[in-house]
Amino acid sequence: MTTVLVFGTFDVLHPGHRWFLRKARRLGNQVVAVVSRDDYVMEWKGHPPLSDQQSRIDALQESGLVDRAVLADERIRTYGVIDEIRPDIICLGHDQKALKDDLEQWLTKRGDERSDLDIHVLPAWRRGIYSSTRRNNLVRGAGRDESPTLTWVLSLAMVAAMMIFGFSWVSGKRISDSGGPGTLAFIRFVMTTVFFLPLFFSSVPVKLTADQRRRGWMWTAFSAMAICSYNTFFFLGLDAGLAGKGGLIVTTLNPLFTFLIVLFIGRSRPSTMAVLGIAVGVLGGILLFQPWNYTTPDWNDSGNFAFLGAALSWSTLTVLSRKAQQYMGFRRFNIGLYIIAAGFMLIPALVETGGVIPADLDWLFWKDMLFISLAVGAFGTGMYFIASSKLGASRGSAFTYLVPVSAILFSSIILGEKPEPVMLIGGLLAVLAVILINRR
Repeated sequence: MTTVLVFGTFDVLHPGHRWFLRKARRLGNQVVAVVSRDDYVMEWKGHPPLSDQQSRIDALQESGLVDRAVLADERIRTYGVIDEIRPDIICLGHDQKALKDDLEQWLTKRGDERSDLDIHVLPAWRRGIYSSTRRNNLVRGAGRDESPTLTWVLSLAMVAAMMIFGFSWVSGKRISDSGGPGTLAFIRFVMTTVFFLPLFFSSVPVKLTADQRRRGWMWTAFSAMAICSYNTFFFLGLDAGLAGKGGLIVTTLNPLFTFLIVLFIGRSRPSTMAVLGIAVGVLGGILLFQPWNYTTPDWNDSGNFAFLGAALSWSTLTVLSRKAQQYMGFRRFNIGLYIIAAGFMLIPALVETGGVIPADLDWLFWKDMLFISLAVGAFGTGMYFIASSKLGASRGSAFTYLVPVSAILFSSIILGEKPEPVMLIGGLLAVLAVILINRR
């Protein structure tokens, strides 16, 4: 009897699941499915599954596609289920590369008779149609096809979130001269931490092994360094330069830098469309920075170097945070990120202030700081994830193009900054570059 073990959430069985499980059965005589726990799904995906863990187990067993369905280990990545089932083959989907790498490391460390366990990875099958994430997004937002009102409400909420992101550049500009970048970043991190504490303690976190905690906190610490760097450049750039220009440069170059970092790390060859997108992005960046207007000293005074550093720092944070959340999950990562970041910025803040909060921080300062700490970090980010999960990732991400537009709009109305036409053209080219890079 050859036993094949499969892992997955199996939330609402669809033809993709059926194809996968039938392929797995061809590898052996019986198939056993390991079903993810609800708390794991909530921690790692940021939302609960459509069906609870027992319902998903029942649905699998009633489908006849598996001989047995069991619940995953309470402590993730311990793989006690492998010792219990003792399979001959582990069958994984094409999108379970991280699980494959983790399993191979675990088996190697074991060094016993299970180290030669065969891990078989199936190719992708009609992923554009039968992706669980895509289909579940449609299910969660099914009312949008039947209820245009829900779609409009979510779309308006997403527009509001993007407007908040854009307005944060105006708020940042107004407080940028109230203290040093270390002080401002420290206050922002402390206030954001206070908000995230109730969210963290209101849920039961997934249990981690000692090795997972070590790796998770290590990557979270690296992410904290990156967010400290971003906020330092953010306030330095706004103190020297224009809010609208900073919002345009940083938010349009972030996706380009992130793509280039991932491309370098993966050492893969970009597609022709991606190469075209990079070329367009470089041209857009040149128009954004307008190097012909500056001498070397002027670059520092304009805030351009700081805005460039902010874009690179946020792109680095994007890559590092994904790694950290593989071990920590979304909520544990966020609270850890801001606590560590506040710790990192405490010494710079003490050096800048001499250990005393500046006396000239009036209610206008605290209003703007409250906005960028809570409204942006809480409502803006939260609404983005909620609406994206219901509208779909592609439609959700398209709303981010409103951020530079809103940044320029608010800075023009409130701060009186007038954007130059060549800068607007550069921003449009940068957005076009992101679209080209992400085209299949």
